[in-house]
Amino acid sequence: MLSALAAAFALAVAGPLQTGEAPDRYSLELTVIHAGVQTVGARAVLVEDSSAQITVQDVDGLFEMNAQLTPVQGDGDDDTLALTVSIIDGEAQPFEPNLILKRGGDASIVIGQEGPDGVMFEGLTVTLKPLAEDD
Repeated sequence: MLSALAAAFALAVAGPLQTGEAPDRYSLELTVIHAGVQTVGARAVLVEDSSAQITVQDVDGLFEMNAQLTPVQGDGDDDTLALTVSIIDGEAQPFEPNLILKRGGDASIVIGQEGPDGVMFEGLTVTLKPLAEDD
């Protein structure tokens, strides 16, 4: 599926939340759309300076996503994080987007093709959002 998704690739990163200290735990959500239908919907908690994995196996094969969220070193800015993602869809070539975001900020990776109605027809979305302390 990923080999067919090269038609569109978009990243969006928002700034940090304006509420006290930035959280060190994030919600990592994965949504996969195939032929206009959501086939995968998964969520994991990703803690700063650690990794998370989402694996789904169905009749079409194995789909795996590994994500790592680490502080960026060496630039003097303690508020910068790097999100590294590896997405494997069966035997297809892995897709490995990386992005930099502000600690406490939201990030989104969208890869896919839209149908004539402007709605994603084939693709995936990875979303990272900070969790509140009580989540």
